[in-house]
Amino acid sequence: MASIEEVKAALMQAAEQSANALNQIRSATEQTEQVLTRLRAVAAGTNHPKVAEAIQRAEQTRQRLAEAATLIQGSGGAAREYVSVLG
Repeated sequence: MASIEEVKAALMQAAEQSANALNQIRSATEQTEQVLTRLRAVAAGTNHPKVAEAIQRAEQTRQRLAEAATLIQGSGGAAREYVSVLG
């Protein structure tokens, strides 16, 4: 069985990994915004359904990344809170 200190250390590592994942999600969100900007610029000159589909999928990606960011942030926060509970 792990000691309380080992559990706390593992929780803090998980919280740090959550923060790293959050940074990666933010980077992916920025890149998705760039994709949307380019697609919208292209869409200004066409009504092609594939361009509209590409924009829709990129917007869904942005939404899901926002959801993922919220979830991973909550995960890291919960891990830190449990460290506080452990004392």
